[in-house]
Amino acid sequence: LAQRQQDLNDRLKELQTALQAANTDQEREDIQRQLKRLRDEERQMLADVDQMRQKMEQSPNASAEQRDQLDQTRSDVQRAAQEMERNSPSQALAAGTRAQQQMQNLRDDLRKQTSSQFSDQMRQMRNDARELAKQEDEIAQKLDSLQNGEHKLDTSADNKALSEQLAKQESALTNLLGNMRALSEQ
Repeated sequence: LAQRQQDLNDRLKELQTALQAANTDQEREDIQRQLKRLRDEERQMLADVDQMRQKMEQSPNASAEQRDQLDQTRSDVQRAAQEMERNSPSQALAAGTRAQQQMQNLRDDLRKQTSSQFSDQMRQMRNDARELAKQEDEIAQKLDSLQNGEHKLDTSADNKALSEQLAKQESALTNLLGNMRALSEQ
């Protein structure tokens, strides 16, 4: 959205300059048609900001500060659209520029937050993988001791315990792989 707003602002600047430099009525009419299309795009931007707000409402990760920042951004996008309706391109440009800057700040904040969450999740998965490796080594040592005949007594109970540990290990590995897949998809 920030990039789209910047593109709208750039095109508005160009059209504003072209309108001032227009010599004929035909050129002015053509520029006015382009400005009308730009107004429609600004209204669509407002609808997209509203849609983003709804998504943010549903997200458990969005903070109240980020929601407030998005509300201010929406207000500036709405102001830009209104100023374009009033044929006041300089005011529309000022409001659009503020909206663009706020969207860029919000994007940067969300990236930092997402990056932090990603790092935390990766750290947890690394710890889980290390724990799985440690448990697997313990199971391998027990299997080796059974094969070498160190435990001559109740091997059926030992086999059952190892079988249960292997099943738990398999389940934990499956969960870890599922978490890794989900994280990479996110």
